Amino acid sequence: MSTILVLLVIVGAGTTGAINEDGPSICDRCTCLIANTSSTVLSYDLLDCSRKNLQHMIGSWPERFDTTDPDREIVLSLSFNNITKLEQLPATTTNLVFSCRHCNLESLAGGLFIDTANVLRVDLSFNKLSGDSLGGEVFRGQYNAAENGVPLMLDELDLSSNVITQLQDDAFAHIVSLRHLSLARNPLGQITASTARALAQLVNLEHLDLSYASLTDIDESVFGELRALSELYIQGNLFTTIPQAVYQLGSLQFLQLAENPIEVLNFDHPLEQLVQLNVSSMAVLHTVEVDSFSNVKLLRTFTARNNTALEVFDLTVLQHVSYLKELDLSQSSLKHLHTPTAAEAAVAQHEEGAYSNALEVLLLDENPWHCDCALQQVLQFVRFANLPDYDEEDETRCETPYILTSLHLSELTHIEVCDQPAHDALNNAMYEKPAFLRPGAIFLSLLSVGIVVGLGIIIGLVIVCLKRRLKAQGLGFTSPVRYTSVRDSTTSAVYQTYPAAQ
Repeated sequence: MSTILVLLVIVGAGTTGAINEDGPSICDRCTCLIANTSSTVLSYDLLDCSRKNLQHMIGSWPERFDTTDPDREIVLSLSFNNITKLEQLPATTTNLVFSCRHCNLESLAGGLFIDTANVLRVDLSFNKLSGDSLGGEVFRGQYNAAENGVPLMLDELDLSSNVITQLQDDAFAHIVSLRHLSLARNPLGQITASTARALAQLVNLEHLDLSYASLTDIDESVFGELRALSELYIQGNLFTTIPQAVYQLGSLQFLQLAENPIEVLNFDHPLEQLVQLNVSSMAVLHTVEVDSFSNVKLLRTFTARNNTALEVFDLTVLQHVSYLKELDLSQSSLKHLHTPTAAEAAVAQHEEGAYSNALEVLLLDENPWHCDCALQQVLQFVRFANLPDYDEEDETRCETPYILTSLHLSELTHIEVCDQPAHDALNNAMYEKPAFLRPGAIFLSLLSVGIVVGLGIIIGLVIVCLKRRLKAQGLGFTSPVRYTSVRDSTTSAVYQTYPAAQ
């Protein structure tokens, strides 16, 4: 019996050695760096094994590393290796930052961090992990009968760019301290019930990234337990309206909503803590419901770049978001900063108080602005001329009417525009073509070309007629010169006979 046990121990030891990279010599293959506390950095030990053709987890830490000082930090990178299955990390009581990006990971060992209770950040992005490989046993600490397991102190977990379609109920049961989670670029499609239950356990979560996950909607109850969530990234999905679940986030301060097929932007319910909003690159966004911004009164930064279907943005939105400091409306199709109506020939009917603001940055470049009296007055109301100067090559310029083409908007407030005749009806805005494309100019151009061609034809005919007449009269033009060979001529023959006669 003892012989069998010895054999089992030997086999086990051999197996363990086979699935781990050699620890004592790992610094010969990888980059090892020890940094002590200074005025600029905290003390840490770096083991960078990225792109070293490793296939397994390291068996132990390098001997030069201090693995018992809780005030130090170990940074371990195994990224860009072909590891496939990630085994348990070697034990340490120091803080740990771990990365295994682009490792072709398909599975994770149970108790992956069981001997590294102070793991802070883990990056497992760009792998082949599915929801089945992320069971509760993966992210668990050491067993404690009193507490049914010691939770990990994990603060940040990046699972982006994997093949996760749903999460198991207990996936995050032992990492409830998690504050940052990324599930971006996974084919979620929808937030299933099990995924919702997994997320509900993260009561301390502050940052959640669900971008580019093919989501069409999020059920209203999904975020019900995420009371600490302050940053939500849901750009690049298939939402046609702001998901109702978003309105359950009472602590939400930042919302990234860009690259969604939303046609009309409005806020159905209050988001009382929201201070930063991004709705850029929405190809079909054509309307922004100004009055609904009364539900986001504390908004300070609003980014709406590259919305090519948006032609009008009403700056009376400022009366609802009086704390707004940064507004970016660049690279869109904007012509007006007010809402044209049949009963309103100019913005003059608006009270200037509707545009009172705290703006520090207003970006309007690369838009086809129609520079009329209404636009001039809006720019005056928001004190556009007092905002920071633009670069000389900045493309914040008028496109129509033609007389003001290429005029910088900052100069529009210094010229008389309201006395000029209207070039564009507010209710039926039309693009005013450049002078060379106007019908009269085109007609004159064609007429000029016709006259030149006609004159050329007439002159050519006159020359041909004159040539024929002169030829008929034997004047002007001679016949071509003809040449005769000397040998064949009679003169040649005469000169050849005299020598023979003598």
